[in-house]
Amino acid sequence: MQASNIFYLGLISGLLFLGACGTSAGLNEGTTKKKVESKWVPAISRSAGISEVRTFNRLKSAYSDWQGTPYLWGGDSRNGVDCSAFMQVVFKDYFNKQIPRTTEQQMKVGKKIRKKWANIGDLVFFKTGSTTYHVGVMVDDRYFLHAGTSRGVMISDLEDSYWSARYLMARKIL
Repeated sequence: MQASNIFYLGLISGLLFLGACGTSAGLNEGTTKKKVESKWVPAISRSAGISEVRTFNRLKSAYSDWQGTPYLWGGDSRNGVDCSAFMQVVFKDYFNKQIPRTTEQQMKVGKKIRKKWANIGDLVFFKTGSTTYHVGVMVDDRYFLHAGTSRGVMISDLEDSYWSARYLMARKIL
């Protein structure tokens, strides 16, 4: 087996253990891990550019470092973190890029893009209540990394019915 295939198998295994973000519905709400595993294939291919590979590796590191961190409204540490603080930390610590603290402020950063163009490193936003929003970062062209209220730092499927129904916009900031 080639080293790149071993890397992707390890990454897939690690990502499948992520918990929910931003709401009580998570990646596996109504979907078993086995179903998700059979559908998920990393978008990073051998033809990916150096920039995409670096972004992918940095997001993988962020997940590895933060997985298991619980959700805490207003939190910004490994003792507890909310979705917008997690994005702020990911972009500052892993990409050396400053972004605002709140989800509403983050919705104004970068360039708005169509959902179908959202890809690795792009922020995705959701309207989760009448006055509440949620944010995550794409790890490929379908899945996003975020911190959620029910299971903390995790990966979710953008096409999951919960997230799809609440999708608001995507923004390219890298």
